[in-house]
Amino acid sequence: MMAIFVAVLALDLVTKYVFDAKLDVGETITVIPKVINFSMVHNFGAAWGMLAGKQVFLIVLTIIFMAIFVWYYIKEKNKTWLLNICFGFILAGCVGNLFDRLFFGYVRDMIQFDFWKSFPVFNFADVALCVGLVLFVVYLIVYYVKAAKNGKKPAKKDDNNEQ
Repeated sequence: MMAIFVAVLALDLVTKYVFDAKLDVGETITVIPKVINFSMVHNFGAAWGMLAGKQVFLIVLTIIFMAIFVWYYIKEKNKTWLLNICFGFILAGCVGNLFDRLFFGYVRDMIQFDFWKSFPVFNFADVALCVGLVLFVVYLIVYYVKAAKNGKKPAKKDDNNEQ
């Protein structure tokens, strides 16, 4: 988990730094015409600019979200490779965007789908969050399906195995 966390967080922060230094806000570089561009955006909200100007709320929400996931990870006995991977992605995504909100007051976004104009410009932290959450859902499905097949309730840390 730690290697994934560090690698994804480094990728996110380095790309944000490079593109923020090289592009003015609103400036675009075409990577693959009609497919993908790099376009510098300072996002003062969440996806699609929702909750713009509510930085304190978004910071608190991110911290609560991270605390819940860390609590779940600590509590979970079944720390499979899949759980470790998804948590590395989720935490790196949260920390990457939290860093921007705390130090800049906005999130630096730069990846833009040229074929889908209404899709928000995003960054690698956003990708990491999406990948991590999808993997977490897959983990939960696999874990609970296995538990159901074995005729057991999923293990909890405070179960005394008195059955």
